[in-house]
Amino acid sequence: MRHRLSWCATGILAAVLLVGTQIPGRLRDSLERSLHAPFPLSSLAHFLLFSGMAWLLASRPIAWPARSIGAVLLVLALLTEGLQVFAINRHPRWLDVGIDMAGFLAGTTLATWFAGRLSRRRALPHVPGSERIR
Repeated sequence: MRHRLSWCATGILAAVLLVGTQIPGRLRDSLERSLHAPFPLSSLAHFLLFSGMAWLLASRPIAWPARSIGAVLLVLALLTEGLQVFAINRHPRWLDVGIDMAGFLAGTTLATWFAGRLSRRRALPHVPGSERIR
């Protein structure tokens, strides 16, 4: 993925997060009820958005250190929870910050794991005749 595309994708995920944070509580609740979800979809959305942002920031071409990603995403998690004070029928919760940071851990861990697998795969020497015949 190109550098500019990675930053654009990260920005889009952050914008979706900020817009979703300002959805009034009743509208959010009615949307979740209409989908008949057995668990709160907003928590899942936060987890997935933070996982995606962490993955993009940890992967190439951006490849920030995990400490920097964690600091930026913690500030973003606190900001989105703080903005809920201004939304109708929404209340900030520490649990949501924890869910956001769990998404950060999952995204960073997966990005690191995939990067390690790719680098090991590229480092393996090619042995002639080792291809399987089908």
